[in-house]
Amino acid sequence: MRIMCATDFSDAGQVAEDMALTLARALGAELVYLHVNVESPALYGEAVFAAAELERVYESERQWATQTLQQRVAAAQQRGLRARFELKSGAAFEQIVAAAEAERPDILVMGTHGRSGLDRLLMGSVAERVVRMAPCPVLTVRPHPKEEARAA
Repeated sequence: MRIMCATDFSDAGQVAEDMALTLARALGAELVYLHVNVESPALYGEAVFAAAELERVYESERQWATQTLQQRVAAAQQRGLRARFELKSGAAFEQIVAAAEAERPDILVMGTHGRSGLDRLLMGSVAERVVRMAPCPVLTVRPHPKEEARAA
């Protein structure tokens, strides 16, 4: 059995990771962490003047994400779980769905920020898009109410 945990390292992502770890332990499943670095397109004129700087920022973010994922995999392995990670770049929902298609997990676990109204209209919902497009069952996990209040 394989469980994929898509994380953005947010509070919602941490709650989803905790759920994925619990499921992996209970089911004896392999845990595959997935993180997508979202690379924003350059603004008009910005590409010419800041391309090198943007690339340094993106590379720094990739290195940080890799180190963070390695730490999480090591911690899961110390708990006796089989674990590994995937790091992708691009549009979050597209890369999560593509990874689920390639990995074929039995379930995909991910956090949701629970946005609604104008926030959802402006930001979109990665979780909603993944639920609609993923080739496998998706378990979305919201932060606990006390954690949501603290983050606000």
